[in-house]
Amino acid sequence: MKLYIYDHCPFCVRARMIFGLKKLAVEQIVLLDNDIETPTRMIGRKMLPILQKEDGSYLPESLDIVHYVDQLSEPKYAIGQISPEIKHWSEAVSSVVYKLVAPYFTETDFPEISTAEARKAYIERTSKSYGSLEELKKETHTLLIELEPQMSLLDKWLGIREEVFNLDDFIIFPTLRSLSIVADLSFSTNIRNYMERVAKATNINLLFDKAK
Repeated sequence: MKLYIYDHCPFCVRARMIFGLKKLAVEQIVLLDNDIETPTRMIGRKMLPILQKEDGSYLPESLDIVHYVDQLSEPKYAIGQISPEIKHWSEAVSSVVYKLVAPYFTETDFPEISTAEARKAYIERTSKSYGSLEELKKETHTLLIELEPQMSLLDKWLGIREEVFNLDDFIIFPTLRSLSIVADLSFSTNIRNYMERVAKATNINLLFDKAK
């Protein structure tokens, strides 16, 4: 199987997680951000992740990939439903998170923006969605204050949950990995321990070494 991804993309992280947890081999292929032709040829539009299955067919949508790979072998990790608490948390933080991390993503050496053309395409696309990246960067402190109550809720929730992987982790960890690129964000002990535990279990790097 082949998994087409962007390194920075939290949805791609979801798909990478299930392969890491199940210790299944997969060829990971990072596409350039300005490569529109490849994903369009596969699924009719520019979107990642895309899994090319063993029969050659293509499967998009991160959680669909997670469920497909999970059913291939034991043990199962993507079980049950996303809890209402984490669904609400994700909805509450998503806009703030993307505004926080977008300026830093464009300044980092991710392989998908390793050419001038790809970096330009990513910046243009991101600016169209979230506005001026320079202005967003100036708002970092304000955005961190806005994020703080939700991080406190997550800290309490992680403090009482069992250390068993389920669908919630495919929502939580990719978001936290994205946030690890923000140098001014301090993580609680509970959250930091969780991040490192999942990173080790899934063999996915955190972004602290790239934080700005």
